[in-house]
Amino acid sequence: PQYSERHSQSCFSLVYGAALPEALVSRAKELGLHALAITDHDELGGSVRFATAAREAELDGIIGVELTVQIGGDDEPLQTHLPLLAETREGYGNLSTRVTLGRKQARGSPHVSLDQLASHASGVFPLTGCPRGWVAPPAAAAPTEAHRDAAAWLPDNCARPILLECWGRPPAA
Repeated sequence: PQYSERHSQSCFSLVYGAALPEALVSRAKELGLHALAITDHDELGGSVRFATAAREAELDGIIGVELTVQIGGDDEPLQTHLPLLAETREGYGNLSTRVTLGRKQARGSPHVSLDQLASHASGVFPLTGCPRGWVAPPAAAAPTEAHRDAAAWLPDNCARPILLECWGRPPAA
């Protein structure tokens, strides 16, 4: 199988991304990738531009979002990031619903609960996320029971397998 990036962020992810969606597509074509996913942070604003550029470049464009998910109650909340990819039109609608729910939750710091995440799972493919995410342990740390529980929660509640993301450790300075 060919490599394709499934977790990239554009300038629509303030602080996290810098490139225009069109530039990401152009670079993916230059690198010979056959597909690219955009997973802007709590945002679908670049999706139309990305999809248009991908179609024009004859690249398989996958629309996704990296949601902020609140684990636990309001007394001791843990907020983490979880990337999700739309596989179908219904999946895109479910991503849109989750982004909207997240923005209604708390103005300025959008997030969804695990219940909201599970209730709109159809047509959506979950990734495990970055090293600071819910599933992956912090760099240089061994997985804990909480990490294993998180990895088990996703396929159980999203009714599908998950895509495990692999992250390299930066070289020592």
